[in-house]
Amino acid sequence: MSQQEMAERLNMSQSTYSRIEQKDEDITIRQLKTIAEVLEIQLADLLPDELIIYNHDQRPVTHP
Repeated sequence: MSQQEMAERLNMSQSTYSRIEQKDEDITIRQLKTIAEVLEIQLADLLPDELIIYNHDQRPVTHP
């Protein structure tokens, strides 16, 4: 699947999706869920082994 096709599924520009792939742009859980559905894989397959989630005041919370 091309970046353009995935970007269309996510309702964003191809350049924004490219920045997400390059880790220059943050991605939401909802967007990750859509990517997993499009690729027909589990959401967990897209997540790193150690996950850092930022709360509203931008303090990281690490989840193993």
